[in-house]
Amino acid sequence: MWMLAYGCATNVVDEYLRIGKTTLHSCMHHFVKTIILLFGDEYLRKLTAEDIQRLLFTGESLGFPGMMGSIDYMHWKWKNSSTS
Repeated sequence: MWMLAYGCATNVVDEYLRIGKTTLHSCMHHFVKTIILLFGDEYLRKLTAEDIQRLLFTGESLGFPGMMGSIDYMHWKWKNSSTS
């Protein structure tokens, strides 16, 4: 969980928790497989037309029109940006 939460490499966790790299990889592999098994059908599926409409409506109501194609918000113009 520490690796997922902080996005750190295995050698950082190895030094902190005193667990070997192979054991960490094995634990991560089992964790990911379990998450896919438990939640894959509901969350790891193709979006339906209803899903897309709901997400677009929610995004627009929060002030983010067309948010489906801009997860990273790179389309925004920032007043202090040096590349504007």
